[in-house]
Amino acid sequence: MSIIKKVLKQLILTGDDFADRLVVSHLRRGEVKKIKDKRRVEILKKTELSSEQKHKIDKLFQENYGEKIPYDWHRYFTAYTGNFDERYFPEILYVPEFEHFMNVNKSYCDVYADKNVIPLIAKATGIVTPETLFSCVYGMFRDRNNKVLSKTDFIEKASNIGNAFVKPSIDSSSGQGCAVIDLRNGKDIHSGKTVDELIEALGDNFVIQELVKSHKSISNIYPNSVNTFRVITYRWNSDIEVMPVIMRIGRGNSEVDNAHAGGIFIGVENDGTLKSTAFTEFRDTFNEHPNTHVVFKGYRIEHFDRIVEAAKMLHSTIPQLGIYNWDFTINEEGTPVLIEANTLSGSIWLAEMAHGIGVFGDKTEDVLKWIRHMKRLKKSNRM
Repeated sequence: MSIIKKVLKQLILTGDDFADRLVVSHLRRGEVKKIKDKRRVEILKKTELSSEQKHKIDKLFQENYGEKIPYDWHRYFTAYTGNFDERYFPEILYVPEFEHFMNVNKSYCDVYADKNVIPLIAKATGIVTPETLFSCVYGMFRDRNNKVLSKTDFIEKASNIGNAFVKPSIDSSSGQGCAVIDLRNGKDIHSGKTVDELIEALGDNFVIQELVKSHKSISNIYPNSVNTFRVITYRWNSDIEVMPVIMRIGRGNSEVDNAHAGGIFIGVENDGTLKSTAFTEFRDTFNEHPNTHVVFKGYRIEHFDRIVEAAKMLHSTIPQLGIYNWDFTINEEGTPVLIEANTLSGSIWLAEMAHGIGVFGDKTEDVLKWIRHMKRLKKSNRM
């Protein structure tokens, strides 16, 4: 973790209101920096809004949020599907304010994002997760039954597990450090690294899990990665709401599906039907998968409704945080499988680009009013 992130984390945890304002300001600058990336600027250059569209944005945000907001995010999201929606929620307000105020107790964020913790909660809720073969928590090695192992025993027992999936269990994002491995005779067939070398690269917190075999309606699209659904749930008016869902799909022989890692993403309708066009992070478009040539329009994911219900159940089980980003897939039997939970730096841009609509829909006005109210409160009064 970088020095800046460590300092930011400490500021987030403090109860000081000045520190809290520094955190919000830092997060906002981060979103501005992202939209000013030269690749995004090129997309923005090709997208203009009419005077009428700008008037709709101004009216919505001034009346409810109390301020005008830059048009950049509306232009950016409009560029993908060509659909304009004044209710697009700009990223400058999402992570820095909505998510920050929703997940006010950041201690829970660390706990529930830990990939060695969330499976225990999911199991108690009746939600399936990939089977853990081995794990390491702050340098303590464990087997699938959480029995503590010495490093020597761990290396011996893991040396011939065959195909598995390994990933960092904390402080990871966008598929970094995640890989399919095939351990035989103490060495990974794919990378050539020994078990000891893999441990060294992964650090003190990681998990080795079984490979999930996806349902045929998922693997038919692209078989080399698990392909996951990003389901964002948020607590609102004593209920759990769900944002428009997207599916992330690997391509080009990649074993991960993250957009930041070169994957593509596509909107999923409530009945599990895919929208017609998938995108990359920087607006490459695909009407069919570039490797398998499966046409997206009208393609239906079976058992999709079970994913949404599982996500809502998980959130209602641990409602201490206001918003979660769940990554799910569906196994061969049609059962939802929770891959991981993400509690910070949520990716609403995926949904707004892929669906061409604001993620809060007809709740947008109320959400903006809520943020406006929360900004006026001392941090201690948001708890």
